Amino acid sequence: MARTDPSQTPASDTAPTQTTQWRLRYQVGDLVHYTEWHEDFATVENLAVQYRDGDYGHDVVIERRTEVEG
Repeated sequence: MARTDPSQTPASDTAPTQTTQWRLRYQVGDLVHYTEWHEDFATVENLAVQYRDGDYGHDVVIERRTEVEG
């Protein structure tokens, strides 16, 4: 009969928490602009589509930032 050792803790208890945030980088003329960091990717993606389809921005890029807390 197999037994587990109750003194061992799961690896997920020691794993650090990660927060991923997204922002939009785009150019208007020669100037580079950035939006605020958002945790909701869908919001940033929607804005990127609007900028790509519109006339006011070019070189639209979605950037990602991951913060590891631990």
